[in-house]
Amino acid sequence: MKLPPPSIRKLFREDFSGQSAIVVDRANLSKESKHWQSLLGQIEGVHVTRHPGDKDSRSKTLCRFTIPEPHTDGHYWRSDELRLEYDSESRLTIHSYRFRESQHSALVSDLDEIKTFVRHVLERYARRHAGAMKREKVREFKSKAIVAQVKKLAKEEKFDFATSGDTVKLKLFVKLSKHDLIEISVPFKQFEKMLPKLRVTIQSLRELYAEGLRFKIMPVGRLPWNLQWVRHETL
Repeated sequence: MKLPPPSIRKLFREDFSGQSAIVVDRANLSKESKHWQSLLGQIEGVHVTRHPGDKDSRSKTLCRFTIPEPHTDGHYWRSDELRLEYDSESRLTIHSYRFRESQHSALVSDLDEIKTFVRHVLERYARRHAGAMKREKVREFKSKAIVAQVKKLAKEEKFDFATSGDTVKLKLFVKLSKHDLIEISVPFKQFEKMLPKLRVTIQSLRELYAEGLRFKIMPVGRLPWNLQWVRHETL
C-alpha cells in the first residue's frame, strides 16, 4: 500500500458503509482466519501476507494483505499492510497502517466492500502511473531539447560534454581541460528561461578558466570556521 494516509481515509469513508457489520465467530478463529485468507486471495490485485504475531491467542488479526502497485517489484513494508480484525463486539473491521498515530479503520459489511476498495486503490495506482508517464515524457522532451542546444554549442565552441538527469533537472558536465570540468544543473521547470542563457554561461566559464580563474560552488555552511562574512550593508 503506497497511498498516503489521507487517500486511505477517504477510500475507507467512501467504500465501507459501517452498517450491519459481519459478525466473527470467535469460537472458531482459526477457521475464520483461513476463510478470509481464502476469500481475499481470490480478489484480483490482492496479496495475502503473514505475520508470526497473528498466531498469538491475544491477536485480533484474522488476515493481512497488501494491494501491490503494478509496475513495481512488489516490495512492501509492514506499515503497507491492511488487516482484517474483529473488535470487542466481534464485528469484522479493516485497518490500515500498523502505527497507532496513522491508523485508519472501518467496519466491514460484506466482501463486496473490500472488492470495491481494492478496485478503487488499483484505479488510483493507474491514474498515478499515467501521470508519472506523462511527466516523464515531458521531461524527456525537455532534456532532448537542452542536449540538442548543447550539441550545437559544443560543435561551434569545440568542447566535450556529458549529461545525466533525474526527475527535476538535467545535469550538464562540460570539460574545461583534461582534468577539470564544470557541472551545470538545468531545472526542467525553468527550461524555457534557461536555454538561451546556456551559451553565454558556458562561454563565460570557459573563458574565465582559460584565463586562470578557478571557481567552486558549495554550501554556505562550508565556509571555514575562522573566516567572517563582509556584509555589504556595512561598507
